[in-house]
Amino acid sequence: MSVGPKRNEQSHGHDRTPAIQKYTARTGTRTLTTKTTIQMNFGADAGFECEIDASRIVAAPTPPAPLADVVGEVRTVLAGPLDFPPLEQAVIPGDRVLLVLDRDTPMAAEIIGEIWTALSRRDVNPADVTVIQPAALCSVPQSDPRTLLPEDVRDLVEWKIHDPTDSNACGYLAATTNGERVYLARDVTEADVVLSIGAVAFDSLLGFRGTNSAFYPGLSNTEALELAHGQGHRELGPNDDRPLRQMIDDVGWMLGTQFSIQVVPSVGKGAAKILAGAIDSVFARAKQLLTELWLVELDSRPEIVIAAIDCDAAGHDWRQVGAALESARNLVANGGKIVILSELSTELGPGMQLLGESETPRDAIQPLRTFLPPDLTPATQLAAAADWADVYLLSKLDGDVVEDLFMTPLANGEEASRLLQGDETCLFLPSAQHTFGRVRQA
Repeated sequence: MSVGPKRNEQSHGHDRTPAIQKYTARTGTRTLTTKTTIQMNFGADAGFECEIDASRIVAAPTPPAPLADVVGEVRTVLAGPLDFPPLEQAVIPGDRVLLVLDRDTPMAAEIIGEIWTALSRRDVNPADVTVIQPAALCSVPQSDPRTLLPEDVRDLVEWKIHDPTDSNACGYLAATTNGERVYLARDVTEADVVLSIGAVAFDSLLGFRGTNSAFYPGLSNTEALELAHGQGHRELGPNDDRPLRQMIDDVGWMLGTQFSIQVVPSVGKGAAKILAGAIDSVFARAKQLLTELWLVELDSRPEIVIAAIDCDAAGHDWRQVGAALESARNLVANGGKIVILSELSTELGPGMQLLGESETPRDAIQPLRTFLPPDLTPATQLAAAADWADVYLLSKLDGDVVEDLFMTPLANGEEASRLLQGDETCLFLPSAQHTFGRVRQA
């Protein structure tokens, strides 16, 4: 079938400065050769390899490797946090301690384990400690974050996922400057000490996810979840003002929490950096590190983007594919090619089904905005990418399903390699779901 509408705009001049190189996504190994061997991991343990003329490579960034000693790093940052006393000085015996653990946080069990070590030195009762995780419209089962706690402590520390449909689970917090009444989980408002734990990441709706976004809207009610559910702002950069992000930070200010532990993700399920301390200081530093490690900025648009998606702390589903597609669409030339390398096997949500029933990708945009399905974000990201470029998907999905979604199915890595046999300029994006891509303005 024909993939996407016909396009008239053609790609223009590209930077053909020879790249360095042999590139390996996991190790970053490089050697200078005329022909370059590209190796990238995707899925759980699959690999892609191709040989290409180095002069065609616009960029092949090296993603950050995971920390070798996560436990040691967490111990260090809790003992010497940013602009805050050591964690154990912030609690006293008898405190009710709430650990607000954002969903999909890398190395969550290791972090919870070391927090407990610090709390135990202050004789905090494990029965006074609760780990709570926010709700989400696209709910994915979460792993028990208490697995590394001592056996005699594990069952005493409560772990729960907030239920926004329970009318008794939330209480009134305050009204925002715009007059919106904010309701938040009683666990948060009634605790003596509240710590936020999560990952800092690029987010199409918030600009940056992290710190206070663990509280709102996921620890509020269904109305808040629905009001905060919308399409991303592709025309905005991560640092641009976002109304929802401002509201989230207002909620954090009204709540008065001060201490946060944040993770900058690495390849795979690991952590590249871990920060702890005062919320504002941690968020500012984490955003800076995320930008240094995961921002992909180019002077010109390549004609082909090959984006590999590995299995991370959030899993391996349409959310990762959508994020990778958005980054690739921001970078690739109009009418170019986006090649997604994945082991995707997730069934279609209502948003993807709506896209599959549309005549063109663009036709799906308005219905998606109207119906606001739970998978609105990845469905919109796919529609935008397929309307801009030809999208090829290596996955475990049935080929007919992929074609219905305006993509060309690939059976294996060899088929992906054959797409590179011309002379087009290429960009290789490992762990593409973590990246934010943009082209510098002349």
